[in-house]
Amino acid sequence: MFLIVIINFFEVLAAIIGSVYSFKYHKERGSRYLIYFLWLTVFVEVFFGWLPYFIQENEFFHYLRGTILERNSWIYNIEVIIKFLFYSYFFLSYIKNKKMRKTLNYGMIFFFITTIINLIFSNIFFETISSYTYITGSILLMISIVFYFMEIMNTDEILYFKKTLPFYIAVGALLFHLSMTPLFIYSRYYSNSRSPEYVSIYRLILTLANVFMYSCYSIGFLVCFKSNDKTIRGK
Repeated sequence: MFLIVIINFFEVLAAIIGSVYSFKYHKERGSRYLIYFLWLTVFVEVFFGWLPYFIQENEFFHYLRGTILERNSWIYNIEVIIKFLFYSYFFLSYIKNKKMRKTLNYGMIFFFITTIINLIFSNIFFETISSYTYITGSILLMISIVFYFMEIMNTDEILYFKKTLPFYIAVGALLFHLSMTPLFIYSRYYSNSRSPEYVSIYRLILTLANVFMYSCYSIGFLVCFKSNDKTIRGK
């Protein structure tokens, strides 16, 4: 439980710092939607993430036992779809190349339709997080980030890309999913009772990956905050 608290802390921290940044620089492209997404993540992780624990451990919530709220796989299956669609849309908003935009749009449509079909016919919606959704979503995310980097390499933005918010979002999200996707695929074949060592390592890596990703987001907001302040003072 301590590791979950650490993850929640860095999620909330990134959302708060981002909210302050968005409030001051509310015209920043894409930042407002990113803040909405971060707070949605906080809500899902804190409320639905902890709810099964309280239902099982606290008699006050005994009336919820046996309901869909006792297991949170269904909400995470929805969140994962929203997450990858959002990331793709976020980077799409920074891409001007028509071919890249068209490819990403088709990719997002394909991802959404096939993941919904998979959840309907696989009967895993209430059982576990869909591997298909996670794998195809990670591929879509990586393509989006590669397109974003290709875009900035052909513009003047390459001169100051380390001072832009999408750079930090790209680094955090890319490294998180590169490290976690392989572990996620294999984690479904291990249980705490049969492979406690693997589960412990998985949880530790998951925590470190989350801390790194949300720290990147927080640093990105702070760097952009400082950069914008200098620009304003320079005027």
